[in-house]
Amino acid sequence: MIHLRVIPRLFSLPVLAIVALASLLVGACSGETVAKPPPAPVDWQSFARPPADAGTNAPTAKESTVAQQYGDALASPGFALLGHLLQEDAHFTFPASGLDDVQGRDAVVQATATLFGAFDSRRVVGRRLLRTPSTQSLEWTMAGVQARDWMGVAATRKPAVIEGIALLTTKDDGTLTDIHLYFDVAAVKAQLGAGPHELEGLPAPAMPVARGEEIDRAAEQADNAATVRTALNALENNSESAYVAEMADEIEVHTLDRAEPARGKEQQRAYFKAMHKAIAQLDTTIDDSFSAGSFAVVEYSITGEQLAPIGWVPLQRDRVVKLHVVDVAEVQNAKIARVWRYDNPSEMATPGP
Repeated sequence: MIHLRVIPRLFSLPVLAIVALASLLVGACSGETVAKPPPAPVDWQSFARPPADAGTNAPTAKESTVAQQYGDALASPGFALLGHLLQEDAHFTFPASGLDDVQGRDAVVQATATLFGAFDSRRVVGRRLLRTPSTQSLEWTMAGVQARDWMGVAATRKPAVIEGIALLTTKDDGTLTDIHLYFDVAAVKAQLGAGPHELEGLPAPAMPVARGEEIDRAAEQADNAATVRTALNALENNSESAYVAEMADEIEVHTLDRAEPARGKEQQRAYFKAMHKAIAQLDTTIDDSFSAGSFAVVEYSITGEQLAPIGWVPLQRDRVVKLHVVDVAEVQNAKIARVWRYDNPSEMATPGP
């Protein structure tokens, strides 16, 4: 203990200073908490900087037109309008056996030419566009005439109508960094007279006369995609009741290999049973999903060991098959009311090594 009467002998300090010093010393010797140091200086400029690559809360003006430009580019002679829409390192994928993913502007243009360049007089109409600040799904229909060999089919000079979907990843400047394209090759071959016999007589889709609706994701948006993800988890977990519980009573599922949609819950029960009969250890992997308005877009894959034919795809024993799928679902009252399904079963049809 320091005594005040000793301090004047050691220091020549005024009495008030001595008292103040003693108070500090006593406080230091007590068990009281020492005051916190002052906070670090605030970087006020950091509040004015947006997070890196955060983008905007809505598509930019250029992003809002890029899907239509992409459709126009698919119809342009030699795909001359496509290159300037692509980032230099743009990525492209189409689920088909023997067609690898590609990266780079020129490679993406060439891959697109491989898929559509055999068709002359191409015309493309967007049927529905769902849009978020960085992702868009464009459901499209293309009409053309097969003027050159295509996918193993010699030139027929026959007209064909192709329905598909493009999942586009965009940047604020309106360029594309990633394109995932889906359509059913076998359904197109059936129109050319060279498809699987199970698809003989499949009518060509109707060509729209005008562009369809465009829907942006709202600022306060229900996660309708969660309903679809729940159904896919139930499909993987072999829970038929949980799968069907996510469906509306009058659900419609439109697929590219049928002229009419599958209607009602019983049709979905039949689909569930058929998938588990055909694929052992069925696994669903969700690659991406988003919601816009009452719609949800879910990109996923189904894998497992094939045990039976899958649609027109014959049984290939001791093979693990994989099917990439995009479901565009309309959700009403938290139930799946309608589905437009895009896939290419031909990716499962080629036997492995």
